[in-house]
Amino acid sequence: MKDQLLSKIHDHTAVVAVIGLGYVGLPLAVAFAEKGFPVVGIEVDGSKVAAVQRGESYVQDIPSERLAALTNDERRTMEGHQPPWHVGGAGVHDLSGHD
Repeated sequence: MKDQLLSKIHDHTAVVAVIGLGYVGLPLAVAFAEKGFPVVGIEVDGSKVAAVQRGESYVQDIPSERLAALTNDERRTMEGHQPPWHVGGAGVHDLSGHD
């Protein structure tokens, strides 16, 4: 398993998930995507997810053109998703049963 993961990292096929696409998460996700990794951003704020999907940045350090280059091409290097599995209080999610 370790060798399989290292191989996926080496050949940039390992999918990187970034939880939270705020002022730290979005630049981190963009950096991984620009290095060629497929990135899935997970964010509870639906307006941020919609902005990422449109290629529109809401973070000053990431120009929209830079984000759009990663989200609007045919490879869709980077995607944003809003988790559908709310459980109880704010920001608490049940990830069991989800790959």
